[in-house]
Amino acid sequence: MAKIRQLISAQFIKRSSLLVVAIMLLTGCIRSPEWTLFYFADETLAVSQPAQHQYIKGYYDTLEQCQAKGAGLLRINGISGNEKVDFVCGQQCETHDDNRISCLQLISDQTFLQQLQ
Repeated sequence: MAKIRQLISAQFIKRSSLLVVAIMLLTGCIRSPEWTLFYFADETLAVSQPAQHQYIKGYYDTLEQCQAKGAGLLRINGISGNEKVDFVCGQQCETHDDNRISCLQLISDQTFLQQLQ
């Protein structure tokens, strides 16, 4: 009888552990990124309308990561800091039913590039 209880207890612990691991993995997969990079150096686009799906170049946990990637894309493409805005980092962006994207705030590359000077 004691062996049966130990066996049941061991199986319960094993299943519980697997359940906890599965929940942890799933929550990591569904976590939304905080920042979205919109990069449009090749396009002529008004800054007020950058939040379109075709301009998304990545998702990042921090503003600094988003800005670093945008600055890196500028360097790779040989673009120097000028008055034209080439990338925007959007905070907590979401897509609506009509396929429109809205963000809590948008921070342009010029704000970032000015901090580097």
